[in-house]
Amino acid sequence: MKNLQENIHRIKQMMGLLVEEQQDKSIVLLDGTSSAGKSHTLKHLNAVPYYEANNPNQWVIIATDDFSGTGELGADGEERRLKLDHPNIRQWAKENADAGIVSGNYRKDGKEVPENPYEDEYIQNTDPRLWYVAQEIKTGPFKKIVIDDIGKEILQYLPDVKLKYILLHTPLYILLKNVKERNERAKNDPNFKYDDRNVKMVLDQYSQKYEATQSKPDNNEGDPTTVLTKSGLTDLLQKNGMSDEHIDEFLNGINLTEDGDYYIKVRDSYMTPETQLVNVDSERTVYLKDIDNALK
Repeated sequence: MKNLQENIHRIKQMMGLLVEEQQDKSIVLLDGTSSAGKSHTLKHLNAVPYYEANNPNQWVIIATDDFSGTGELGADGEERRLKLDHPNIRQWAKENADAGIVSGNYRKDGKEVPENPYEDEYIQNTDPRLWYVAQEIKTGPFKKIVIDDIGKEILQYLPDVKLKYILLHTPLYILLKNVKERNERAKNDPNFKYDDRNVKMVLDQYSQKYEATQSKPDNNEGDPTTVLTKSGLTDLLQKNGMSDEHIDEFLNGINLTEDGDYYIKVRDSYMTPETQLVNVDSERTVYLKDIDNALK
């Protein structure tokens, strides 16, 4: 009987008949590089991990890391995945230590895999954990949800769900300061020993989202207040331990290759009509008003 109810629920989802149910939820995608200040924003909202929440009307956080299945909290992440997998595939997923949603890839490779009615919902070349994030959003009891991620791929899994998309941009001098503070904390506080971040990784994320321009952008398209120069940014990156090779790679990546004044804007290829850009200020306080306004 339970399987029948699950299948009916899935069919309704596919037919778009659950849209009315979903519209009573406030769903926010909080996108930004690692160390951009998303944790500070979530603290401002008094948001808690969804699996720790006891009030369906409080802000909860749903993140890809909640379903990792690896690392220090891997067993808990695996259990959260298994609850959302189809019953047919749960034992297979547990034995293979992989996400059940990717079972179709194993089947294509000629492996024997139990029937999984959900496997066609996996979008190739995306993070499999996003499927689980989407399922928890669709089927969970929470009314105020923040999706914490470093990209916008989750939008592919929620095409019929209304949400607000906030892209949190942090100027490079603040971003690098945040990374440094984060790494110092990871080194000195056992409670955060797994929380360190590689500077190059963070800057790679940054260059995927943003690029330099010599035209001052509007506030909703970029950061019109922070002026960058090649020499100034090079000096900043050197002070943060970047090699000359990686500095050149980053500057080329954001198209900041000549002398003169530059600003940062969101790449046209990354911007969507729904994107609400919020620029973080140096005190990390003023921007919170922009967050509050974006959530109204």
